[in-house]
Amino acid sequence: MAMLTGCAEKQVPQAHLKPDRQAGLLAFYESHPVCAGDIVLVGDDLIADGLWKEIFPDKSIKNRGIPGDCLADVAVRAKIIAAAHPDKMFICAGMNDFERAALEKPEDQKYPEYKQTIYDVAIGLQKLFRDLHRISPKTELYWLSLYEIAAMEPGAYPAMQIVNKAVEAYAKKSGYFTVLNMDGAISQAIDEEEYTFTKGRWLNSFGYARVSGFIAARLCASNGMSLEINPFTEAQYENVRNWNGSRPPEGRVAEYYLDRLSQFLALPRGKGGVVLFGDSLIDFGPWYELLPEYSVHPRGIAGDKLKGYTARVEEVASQNPQGIVLMGGCNDLVKSPDLSPETIWKDYEELLAAIRKAMPEVPLFVESILPLNPKDAGEYEGFNARAAAVNEHLAAPDNRLKYNYEYLDLAALLCDEKGDLRDEYTTDGCHLTPAAYQVWADQLRGVPGGLDQKRN
Repeated sequence: MAMLTGCAEKQVPQAHLKPDRQAGLLAFYESHPVCAGDIVLVGDDLIADGLWKEIFPDKSIKNRGIPGDCLADVAVRAKIIAAAHPDKMFICAGMNDFERAALEKPEDQKYPEYKQTIYDVAIGLQKLFRDLHRISPKTELYWLSLYEIAAMEPGAYPAMQIVNKAVEAYAKKSGYFTVLNMDGAISQAIDEEEYTFTKGRWLNSFGYARVSGFIAARLCASNGMSLEINPFTEAQYENVRNWNGSRPPEGRVAEYYLDRLSQFLALPRGKGGVVLFGDSLIDFGPWYELLPEYSVHPRGIAGDKLKGYTARVEEVASQNPQGIVLMGGCNDLVKSPDLSPETIWKDYEELLAAIRKAMPEVPLFVESILPLNPKDAGEYEGFNARAAAVNEHLAAPDNRLKYNYEYLDLAALLCDEKGDLRDEYTTDGCHLTPAAYQVWADQLRGVPGGLDQKRN
């Protein structure tokens, strides 16, 4: 097994795009190294946001993606992983280098210049695959080519196509790796807004089904294993698109909500297991590796509020879960600082009632709302007292009896003597470190009777 600690190269969080999530995932990956024989997906947003363990449930597959990573970040992580001699590695990198070039262009320049970025990414990818082949010559290597993101600056896509041609030519010449042509597979559909609700920033179920099909061709042919994600029908697609106007509340990250929800709905229904129902604290957690002995289905959407949860109860119920862990309310408190705890509790009651109407007998475990740490200077003032007041409603015996749930006080395990989220448990004052996720996972393991039937 290869770990970051003690290696010549060590990736550190970079001050661009998503440093809070990046820091947490880096630390988790360091403490959970891959093994020989694993299939590892390494990369940026496309990899990080894929539900790969549910798409390929019968494979020893590891997600090592970090949103916002540029090629240099991915390269450090990939070379360390290669030293463990995994069976296959799929690399997705280079897209954020073009976005970073746009973010860093001079103020007096209308559009970014991509000449240096083209060179750096093309040469960097060639060097990366040469190094990976040297480190682990028996590992099968694949690169997911760059594809169009309609929301990027003009000139970015033609520049990325130049990189694609250069890297594909090198792959054919060297024989070190295979290029999976994501550009030809999904760019036009993204431009026509068929594979995304966010102009390509995130993919919907159509997009992930297409990408997964390319990966599946490299994983499934030899053993007859089938792919576990299905493209939407047009009717399902329109249903999710219309979700925006008719059901979820205003004030959330609407487009990401739709892309993420469509991924959930494309996975097989009725699989049982434990649904982890929540916002970014669920969304950002590496749950498949935190609770490998359980069949878990993370259903977190960053930025979601309680009314958005209520609109998603139907999707959770269709999973036929054997247990539900619910964590919510943080975004309601953060995004509506003038709302009283009693008003937020009414939204929580609406959610609990919807869950019990759809799933009257499913074991339900409701987590306390976590406090913030003063690192979160913009949101910290007054938050913890309001969160504690909502938690009092959640912990009240009458409410627990009325909605038939068990209250789990994770806040008590993660807060300090002042009632703040402990420094060592948060990356940015709100989101969690690997140590905090480990405490959470251990708490869930300790639930009397277990959350569901463990994997055989």
